[in-house]
Amino acid sequence: MPDESDFKNYKTMEQYSKTVEGTRYLHDLYLKAVNHPIRREILNIVNGTKRISKNDLVKKLSDDNILDDEYVFNYNMDFLIKAFCIQSIKVEKSNEIYYEITQSGKVVDFLK
Repeated sequence: MPDESDFKNYKTMEQYSKTVEGTRYLHDLYLKAVNHPIRREILNIVNGTKRISKNDLVKKLSDDNILDDEYVFNYNMDFLIKAFCIQSIKVEKSNEIYYEITQSGKVVDFLK
């Protein structure tokens, strides 16, 4: 059975879908992403905006007592990006990071 290291270089859903194992791995990753309470709250917040900056998102999560540790934020955000639920956009001029929901991340609309 393949593990995470077998898929570390995959960057698109199409790469995962080339094999049954890749599809299964991505499906498991996706389910873990959308069913985790912190990640689901991140999805809800990002889904409610067109685009949100990393700073604003971290502040909102902290103000709502969801999390206050940036390490925990980064871990969960990396998980959501890896599962193709959120995309990260870096603005070169300001060096700011913004997040947008993807089509896959919009499943949060149906998980209420």
